[in-house]
Amino acid sequence: MPLKRVPRQLIPLLMGSVDTYIANPAILVPFITLAFIQLLVLEVLYFSPQYPLSVFFNPIVHTLWGEEYVHYPNNFLVLPKLFQSVQVFIYVFVSSYLISIAVEIIAAINKDGKCSFAAASRDAVHQYVHIFVAALIAFCTFLGLFKLYNLLMLKVLNFSAVDGAYFAAKSIILQGTPIAILIIGAFTTALYAFVFPVIMIGKKRIITALIQNFRHLWGSFWHVFLIILVPTLFYLPVLILRHNISGIASVTVPEVRVVALVIGIIVTMFIDATIYTAITTFYLLKKEHP
Repeated sequence: MPLKRVPRQLIPLLMGSVDTYIANPAILVPFITLAFIQLLVLEVLYFSPQYPLSVFFNPIVHTLWGEEYVHYPNNFLVLPKLFQSVQVFIYVFVSSYLISIAVEIIAAINKDGKCSFAAASRDAVHQYVHIFVAALIAFCTFLGLFKLYNLLMLKVLNFSAVDGAYFAAKSIILQGTPIAILIIGAFTTALYAFVFPVIMIGKKRIITALIQNFRHLWGSFWHVFLIILVPTLFYLPVLILRHNISGIASVTVPEVRVVALVIGIIVTMFIDATIYTAITTFYLLKKEHP
């Protein structure tokens, strides 16, 4: 969908973004590439207990969790934790780069309908230092907010109430950690929503990108937050699946944990494509009509 036909209102903007990447599959290429890399990493972790990968991975698992988690079926209990740890490095070093390529492609399509993955990749390479620093800042912010949430949990654990408002608050906070992580992630993404577009489209350095990001967010932060949060909520079924995965694994096979991770990767691919298409389009609309 051309830029001039995409509205700023929340739902129409998100629907227009989906229409845009359906009509222009090139936008999905960076996100598909990222999903492929994640699936490749997951495959390596899946076979990590076997030789020759076991030479590297078994001492790590043995040191962190114990000897019993090196062997089947307990190895599938730590596999999601290993994958989550690797995800941090993937985001900072790889995901941010591929997202920036997608931003460049979206901008090119909105400008003249022409796009080139190779050209966008070269531009992203030239801006990689700033992209990397932006991703690192975003991750550190997420980590800081999550630490604050952990402090809140520690305080809540000290509540001695067995009913009433304090007990309800304690139950919600303790049981709602996965949803809280989802919201914290959406909030952090919103906080730096325009950094990648400014770096890639405006060809700005990180300090300038951060300043311009907050200028664009002024007066529209909560709208941007909802643009990110609404697609993110489609990850809730995956969270529910992962929350109940132990029970499912006990009546099926331990490998079902891997299936849950694969589903999460695929769902996240479409969520990210929707979010960054919407954010980039919204950024271009703000530039064209401040």
